[in-house]
Amino acid sequence: MNWNVDLAGETALVIGGTKNIGLAVAQALQSAGAAIAVVGGSDQAALDGALDTLSKSGGDAIGFLKDMSDEAAVQSVFAETQEKLGPVSVLVNSPGYRPHGPFADITLETWNSVLAIMLTGPFLACRELFRGLPENRKGAIVNIGGLSAHRPAKDRAHVIAAKSGIAGLTRALAAEGQGRIRANCIVPGMIETTRKAGQPQAHLHGDDAFAHGSVDDVARVVLAFSSPRDTYTTGQVVHVSGGRYMA
Repeated sequence: MNWNVDLAGETALVIGGTKNIGLAVAQALQSAGAAIAVVGGSDQAALDGALDTLSKSGGDAIGFLKDMSDEAAVQSVFAETQEKLGPVSVLVNSPGYRPHGPFADITLETWNSVLAIMLTGPFLACRELFRGLPENRKGAIVNIGGLSAHRPAKDRAHVIAAKSGIAGLTRALAAEGQGRIRANCIVPGMIETTRKAGQPQAHLHGDDAFAHGSVDDVARVVLAFSSPRDTYTTGQVVHVSGGRYMA
């Protein structure tokens, strides 16, 4: 793939980058010249497969299995990535954890787990980029949001809360990093992906009228917001949903 974006000399960290949208994003960033680090949760086979896929393109790629809601783990990922590939200048937050269940049945443990993975982890990673980016460099953050944060669906109140928080966090980061670190949020719609059992897509009224998108549809838009050399567009929430949501 070649999306005509030059990321030569940049190091990109893709959290949730071992499969589906995250892996497609990692491939796109690599095709543009970035050195790549991907992070998965606990699936060694998915990490091995992602690194095999990325290695076939001939670029630099490393991977981690880490709990990115843990502060020490986040710090270690950034430190090792910097040691092996250079300081992270492009960060993509695409963690995936979407348990379903009626609101009244959501336990505090499940609520806290979803918020930790889907919101606290991105916060920690973004903070680490802000702290670790060399003074003479610029950075780009792309957070992956969720359509149900804008068109709410049943049985996913915890996920909706986390994804709504991601949109707000993105705007806060854009204000904090203005002129040096851009932050934007990409919201996929109905994308063809492989999900774990018990994590179906959220289905909204009227969805059948729209075609499903591909992971590459999302990756192309993520890549457009990924160059630290582009400094003007920041704080935006952009929907890649085939028209399911129009702001």
